[in-house]
Amino acid sequence: MKFRLIQSNDRGLLTKVGDRTYARRKPAKGEELLELPTLFIWVKKPQRYLARCWTRWTGEVLEQDFIYEVTRFREVIDLQGQTCFHQWCSHQLRQEMWTMRGEVVDLSQLSCPEPEAVYEANRHKGSSGLQRRKARIIAQSPALSEEEKERLNQIYGLRDSLNQAEGRISYHVDHIQPLAAGGLHHPDNLRVLAAFENMRKGAKLPDAATRKQDACGRSRSDH
Repeated sequence: MKFRLIQSNDRGLLTKVGDRTYARRKPAKGEELLELPTLFIWVKKPQRYLARCWTRWTGEVLEQDFIYEVTRFREVIDLQGQTCFHQWCSHQLRQEMWTMRGEVVDLSQLSCPEPEAVYEANRHKGSSGLQRRKARIIAQSPALSEEEKERLNQIYGLRDSLNQAEGRISYHVDHIQPLAAGGLHHPDNLRVLAAFENMRKGAKLPDAATRKQDACGRSRSDH
């Protein structure tokens, strides 16, 4: 099952059919008119709710965001104390969030404002670094063989399984030679690394000992 994923930081909780919200991600090609099951995370500290519903793109945009409307509605459950909702990358977790049980939230005193009333202008200004990284990955991704594609999937699969076991994002996929230093988005240049180590490393080149260790690890896995 494919899900639409939307996270809202105190900009209105979806509560019924007809409610509208906005998201950065546009509909995938061929899905512009499709009604999709939607996982909508609403956060207003200390509250954290999950609305489960179906949405469809209205055809409208707000600056760089896309407006979606609720076409069917299930319920809102309380996610207080849950941390795994951060792992949007895991399809298994999305499925679990769609079926998990939780305390149902009383919606009688809640409503969803219109997107135009709560929209923040220039809200993507801080995402320029992420956009540059995505562009680098595309530009620095060589053609891969089927065996290399499988290795790539295994690396990301390992990261996802480790994060799921931790209940939070504790591991990243790291480019050993950073993209900013000309590194390729290729399985030979990728490894799973603890998040704090990856953040500490940043765009620095690995030291000689780390390069030797990574090379030895790849050599052993080839046999």
